[in-house]
Amino acid sequence: MTYAELIENEIAQNYRVTTDLKLDRAYVTGAGDSYAVALTIEGKTKGRFRALDPFEALFYDELELPLVIISVSGRPKSNILLAKKFKGKTKIYVITANEESELSKLADYIIIIPYKPNQTLPGTLSFLMSLSATYSLANVDEDKERDHNVIKLSNSPFFVGFGENYGIAYYAKLKLAEIFGYSSNSEKLEQFCHSPIFMTDKRQIVLLRSGIEREEELIKSIDYTEIAATKCKGAFCNAYAVIRSVIYKMKIENWDKIYFLENKKILGVSSHMIY
Repeated sequence: MTYAELIENEIAQNYRVTTDLKLDRAYVTGAGDSYAVALTIEGKTKGRFRALDPFEALFYDELELPLVIISVSGRPKSNILLAKKFKGKTKIYVITANEESELSKLADYIIIIPYKPNQTLPGTLSFLMSLSATYSLANVDEDKERDHNVIKLSNSPFFVGFGENYGIAYYAKLKLAEIFGYSSNSEKLEQFCHSPIFMTDKRQIVLLRSGIEREEELIKSIDYTEIAATKCKGAFCNAYAVIRSVIYKMKIENWDKIYFLENKKILGVSSHMIY
């Protein structure tokens, strides 16, 4: 089975994770895909949940809100050190697939995502599960619509998102890096228009729609380069659109490898810094 088929099988599975635990406000942190979840829930809750970088948060003196740490593996050292620093000072919620990790043992509350892969893959189902669990914890509804079209992604697109969909734009950038080793960009809609737009000449722009008029204004204004847009409004619709578009790119390019698994030198540096 090819890597594209393995990823396709993952996203065909049930991703929904619900919890009876509910929070009105919180800090939410994690790294990689988990940080993309944090950015997404920050946008969705209009700041009730606030995204934190876990390493930067180690330099905070106090946290006046509960701390939600998202980590599928439970292994990154910044997450563990952060939990140790604020253990007993604020309530710690851990969203993870590893109930036996040191991070889980530091939690006041654990939300388990049922993710048990047979082999290492770039995060797709685990991302959707983590996002679903976080939406449930924040007591906000998931969007149910789906865009079944695919975008023919270039090698260096510019992903743009508003609100919760900025987190999905960030996630899209991570997938192109992990799977292909390609350099892409992610930006919030308003910030994109102020300066990063000057980097887009001859580069594809991928707008992850939220359904607001300003997005349509941007689409109509762009005539100097390609702009593609999803037919979505919510984060889950856009996440599926991104993943399906990545799978499509893998298939049409006969790309049957995962870059981060093959580049041992970079993987070694990454693993050393993370774990």
